[in-house]
Amino acid sequence: MILPSLRPLILVLVMFHCVVIFGFAAPAEGKKGKGGPPAGSVDKVAAAKPAEKNITFKLTSPAVKDGERLPVEFTGDGASASPPLAWTGMPKGTQSLVLIMHHLDPEGKTKIYWLMHDINPQTTSVAKNATDFGKMGISTVHNRVEYASPHSKGQGEKKYVFTLFALSAKPDLAKAESPITVDPLLAAMKGQILAAADLNVIYTRSAGASDSKEEKRPPRREEGAK
Repeated sequence: MILPSLRPLILVLVMFHCVVIFGFAAPAEGKKGKGGPPAGSVDKVAAAKPAEKNITFKLTSPAVKDGERLPVEFTGDGASASPPLAWTGMPKGTQSLVLIMHHLDPEGKTKIYWLMHDINPQTTSVAKNATDFGKMGISTVHNRVEYASPHSKGQGEKKYVFTLFALSAKPDLAKAESPITVDPLLAAMKGQILAAADLNVIYTRSAGASDSKEEKRPPRREEGAK
């Protein structure tokens, strides 16, 4: 016979035993979520944005709305075309613009898919496959001066972000290597960022789509951009 006073203790011990056996314990902090980066990972491009959001500065695309699926045409499973973009509400005093397409991968690394800097502030839109609206930097996906279209090998939905920075001055890149990479560019932008606008898109590769033409291209670093 179990004394009434011992019943709560026995119940606790039984529950603990179940947790140990069946693995019902909470996941440890820092482990990867399903298809996501480790907890605490930081997207270096997102971290560069001002803490206070400028709600009038907007980045849009006639091809895809914020938060929606990126059409196949703009991925490695399609034509690998860069999407058309448009923006409004640039803050007063904008002297230069920087556009970066980025993604935080499952390892917690910030991947750069498209980098354009020294964009004329009078520019308010770019066409599909445009390359002449600024200076193109290196994408970290293939280590190329290009738009690296999304073609993740991993399963599940992936999020990609186009971020447009409005700057109060042109970044001083005199000592940086050319073509530019994201780290020295972000460092040179410090203290000059007036506002940032995001366009978030998602893409999920279809089953068996692991041999796109993008993946078959060997990495190389080009010495200039069009």
